[in-house]
Amino acid sequence: MCRLSLILFAIIFFVATPVAAQNYEFSAEHEHTLRSCRGKLVITPEKIEYQTEHKDHARVWRYDELQQIKVESPKKLELVSYEDQKWRLGLDRVFKFKLLEGEITAEISTLLLKRATRPLVTSVAPAHDDAPAFETPVKHLHRFGGCIGTLKIYPDRVVYESKEMPSDSRFWRYSEIQNFSQSERYRFEIVSFEDKFGGPKAYNFQLREALPATAYDYVWARVYPSKFRRDDRLAQPGNSQTALGKRPATEQ
Repeated sequence: MCRLSLILFAIIFFVATPVAAQNYEFSAEHEHTLRSCRGKLVITPEKIEYQTEHKDHARVWRYDELQQIKVESPKKLELVSYEDQKWRLGLDRVFKFKLLEGEITAEISTLLLKRATRPLVTSVAPAHDDAPAFETPVKHLHRFGGCIGTLKIYPDRVVYESKEMPSDSRFWRYSEIQNFSQSERYRFEIVSFEDKFGGPKAYNFQLREALPATAYDYVWARVYPSKFRRDDRLAQPGNSQTALGKRPATEQ
């Protein structure tokens, strides 16, 4: 019984727990085009480091040395560096890691969100306990097919949660939304700063229930605060252009 207790304690202490305040270590696999190598992935408030016996693949990055940090899932992390790949005509080098022990938690996402110098791409949302101003079931349209989830609109962020395909979930602060549009009543599109071959990635949602008109005003006012001149009352869930007898000002 005593031995079992010691084993359980060791598992809880060493797997997916910080080795120091906000310092996290994981046994990880670095994916290569051919084969892969194993080592230790370390995430701290100052840097992300990959330690391995394969010296050509060992790296230390400050946060300003990373173009994009992408949490693909609790087990997968992708880092886009500024390092050129000469054999690929100067394309920026991408490092993909798979965690062999532990996982990326909401706490780690919060750390990365605070430290990243460019918009974080994450399927693991930081923990929050506030209620959304608007919420509706949606289908995220892919090139072929799609996945079912829920779109949630908060005062400081927009969240897409998909239990059907968790890796497709996303968290955006309004400053991380490059463009937003409503092409028709049952559509909702977000263009992010997420890198995709050919340009920024767009998320096109098919609404399964209509959002009130005020929801679009609510998001618009936060995505384009300098473009859309309106009084503060309009940027609230209960108000709209029609209710206030106003029309949005257009740019000259």
